[in-house]
Amino acid sequence: MPPPYRLVRPAPAVVAPVVLDDAQRRVVEHRRGPLRVLAGPGTGKTTTLVEAVVARIEAGADPESILALTFSRRAAAELRMRIAARVGVTMREPLARTFHSYAYGLLRRAAALRGDPPPRLLSGPEQDAVIRDLLAGQAEGKGSVVWPERLAVAVTTRGFASELRDLMLRAYERGVPPRQLDEWGRRRGRDDWRAAARFMQEYADVTALAASHSVAMDPAELIRAAIDLLRTDAETVDAERARLRSVYVDEYQDSDPAQDELLALLAGDGRDLIVVGDPDQSIYAFRGASTQGILDFPERFRQADGAPAPTVALTVCRRSGAGLVDASRRVISHVSGPRRQEHRDLAPVGAYASEISVHVLTSASQEAAYIAHRLREAHLREGTPWSRMAVLVRSTSRQLAVLRRAFVSAGVPVAVNSDELPLSEQPAARALLDILDAAVPPEGEDPEQWPSHFDEALAVALLTSPLGGADALTMRRLRQQLRRAAAAAGDELSSGTLVVAALREPGDLLAVDDRAAAAALQVAGLLATARRIAAEPGATVEDVLWAVWQESGLGARWQRASLHGAPAADRDLDAVVGLFDAAARFVDRLPKVGPRAFLDHVRSQQIPADSLAAKAASGEAVRVLTAHAAKGLEWD
Repeated sequence: MPPPYRLVRPAPAVVAPVVLDDAQRRVVEHRRGPLRVLAGPGTGKTTTLVEAVVARIEAGADPESILALTFSRRAAAELRMRIAARVGVTMREPLARTFHSYAYGLLRRAAALRGDPPPRLLSGPEQDAVIRDLLAGQAEGKGSVVWPERLAVAVTTRGFASELRDLMLRAYERGVPPRQLDEWGRRRGRDDWRAAARFMQEYADVTALAASHSVAMDPAELIRAAIDLLRTDAETVDAERARLRSVYVDEYQDSDPAQDELLALLAGDGRDLIVVGDPDQSIYAFRGASTQGILDFPERFRQADGAPAPTVALTVCRRSGAGLVDASRRVISHVSGPRRQEHRDLAPVGAYASEISVHVLTSASQEAAYIAHRLREAHLREGTPWSRMAVLVRSTSRQLAVLRRAFVSAGVPVAVNSDELPLSEQPAARALLDILDAAVPPEGEDPEQWPSHFDEALAVALLTSPLGGADALTMRRLRQQLRRAAAAAGDELSSGTLVVAALREPGDLLAVDDRAAAAALQVAGLLATARRIAAEPGATVEDVLWAVWQESGLGARWQRASLHGAPAADRDLDAVVGLFDAAARFVDRLPKVGPRAFLDHVRSQQIPADSLAAKAASGEAVRVLTAHAAKGLEWD
């Protein structure tokens, strides 16, 4: 009989009172019309926004009449938690949302009223894979799009697909349909624009056809669809404007033109609207963000009497010491900004130690070793917890391998969130994908034979993966004993060839001792299982992955490790759950397509997936992440 469980309501968290400066109080006490808040780093802009929302609710406003918008789900979740902790009540609707979440909710309600299924959000990786599939077909002469001859070589490259995706998103955000882009291309003699316009139309047709039970939209299309709904449905826009009495926007410098247009429909005409941001902190231009929204706010969102919206500047920095503030101000003084720049005149408070040093090193490996040394020194000599330190990189997927090797050698624990890496590059998921790669032949090869590309590199990757668990010493013993056995039989094959042969035919491992053969026998068994399940009629990639996962025994092992507080096990379990989730979505959309197609689909995705699933805590480890992912976070 399973043990009984008892749910215990936790004690409410004690929220320390917030001490506001004069400028923050002016924002909190603002009650009528639009207001722009320019706030430099560390000045408490999100705290100010939270207190403004709380003050409005405590003054008698219905929480359902307030909408707080921000730039990411993580930021929205934090905003909701902070507001809920201060107010102490539960709201029926999320008070803080992203622009895309609000747009989706609006479209879903409208679809429900019409009796239609809700729209389906096309994730970044899915959109990336669809674009690459279409481009691959067009390179072979399929489809209606013919790219200019000078671009023929580039069409199948990842860089071309990435730039084309960016062009499509920027076009949607700025309300440029394929027809208009084609017309611009005709006028300016740009045949590449005209080809891109035809591609946009073909992409729209394909995604509409693939969404058999609902409309599939990417994030930019979602915002544009919400704008079109509000523009064409007077009843919907009147109902929304009547419901929402106050709108707050955090990190407004990261908004794009489409989001500004949506905001104008909801809170224009002198309505209560407070936006908070800093044009100097805009880092999402590559995603279409434009500082023009926050710079032009006073003129675009005027008060009811026609006067420009007022501006309040927050200038008290509570996060950094004087040295860091002075250095950042010297750098930002060379960057253009709004006409009013008093938000750049920061006044640090508190005795924060700050040190800035620049080191020029000769290679990536030397740089990684130096960083690992400094982190270890800070932990051992200064007592800084691992989790209070971070390393910011330009690209996690490109720089992680070198950093991880240096950190492991120095004894520095490292953590990388799953949303920082594409699914195919996460170690646990990559191991299962490598099993598929080695077991299932590509299209055009004999399904009864092993894949022709199953080589030494793939075999070693499998043996040293979590599925095999072999270390360098085990691999050396395995190679030596296989070569010794082959030499005794008169064969002069390389150790790499022998390792591949042993995984295909585990009988070759009879001449190897148990310790050296254990990893190879485990991987060989998993490969045999994957080939057997894949050969069954109607087998899907879910069936193959589940059979391999069950036989591997990793689930129970990682679960035990997770219960004992091992962050690596949590990370690996998160990756496997993400892989099975991706497989389930793939099978739902393409139930008759085999496992190999799923493998190609996942590996073609160059964009980290954004999942709604909760992520396990990284524990006591140094975070490695990009500057964009670090936005809103703090370390010592």
